[in-house]
Amino acid sequence: MTPKLIKSAGDLQTKHRAICDGFLSQALQKTEKARPFVEKAKTFYTTLKKVKNIEGLLANLEFRKDLASACGFSDKAMARLSSTELNGAVKKVLGKIYKESGKEFRENILYRYLLTKGDTLGGSMRNITGASAGTKLTEKIIERLSNKKIQVVKSKTEKIQRVIWDGRTLLFDVKPKLIGKNVDVVLINTGDATTSEEKLLSDKSNYIACGELKGGIDPAGADEHWKTANSALGRIRTVFGRKVPALFFVGAAIEAAMAKEIYKQLQKGKLAHGANLNEEDQINDLVDWLLTL
Repeated sequence: MTPKLIKSAGDLQTKHRAICDGFLSQALQKTEKARPFVEKAKTFYTTLKKVKNIEGLLANLEFRKDLASACGFSDKAMARLSSTELNGAVKKVLGKIYKESGKEFRENILYRYLLTKGDTLGGSMRNITGASAGTKLTEKIIERLSNKKIQVVKSKTEKIQRVIWDGRTLLFDVKPKLIGKNVDVVLINTGDATTSEEKLLSDKSNYIACGELKGGIDPAGADEHWKTANSALGRIRTVFGRKVPALFFVGAAIEAAMAKEIYKQLQKGKLAHGANLNEEDQINDLVDWLLTL
C-alpha cells in the first residue's frame, strides 16, 4: 500500500520551483561559509606582497599551511606527511611556480591557494547538503513529539544522534555491525539512552524501521544518490531475510525515472514509505507514520 499522499510517481518527483529554491539556499549558505576563506586569502596576499622571493616565504612559519595549500596539498594530505616531508614537497612545488611565473609568482601562489580552498569549501558544502535531510526530518520529529516527554542525545559537535520517546529510539547515521555499512536512520524498540549504540544495534529483533535520506537538490546527482540508497536498502533486506524492518526513502532531488522506481517499490511493498523532502505534507505524513510504528 502506498502512502496516502502519494497516488502516482509524479507526486514524488521534485518540482522545478523546489530545485530553484534549493540552489538559491545553497548559494546563500556558500556565500556565508566563504567569508572566512576570503578574509584569510586577503591576509595571505598581504604577506605575499612583502616578500621578495620563495626563500622569504618559506621563512614565514605562520603561513606554512597556506603555502602548502597553494601547492595543492589538502588538509588531509598535510596530516599524512611529516613536517620534513611536507616542507620538502612545498619547496619543490614553489620552485616550479616561481620558475614558471617569474615576477608574478605572488599572484600565481594566491590563485592556486584559492583553488585548493575552493575545493575545501565545496567539500564542506557537500557535507552540509548531505546532512540537510536528516536535520529536517529530526526537526519534524521533535516538533511532532512536543507534547510528549522526549530525550535528545547530541554529539560534541551538537549533531543529533538519538531521539528517545515512549520506549522508542531513533538513531541517525549509524553503522550496525550486522549490516556492515552506514544506515541513515534506524528506529528501534527501546527507550534506553545509556546502552551503547553497538549493543542496541546488534540484536535484529530491536529493529522496527530503517531509512535512507538524500538531501542533495542537484538533479544531475539524483540517480546516483538513489542507486546508493537503493543498494543500502537492498543490503538491509538481504541481512534480515524474511523479517525485514519497515524501509523508507526520503530524497530532495527525485527525477521522473527515479520517482517511477520508488513508486513501484512502494506498490510492491519493498518500501513501506517514502517522501520528497521538499513536500511538507509528505514529510509530515512520513513522520506521523514513523511515530506510530
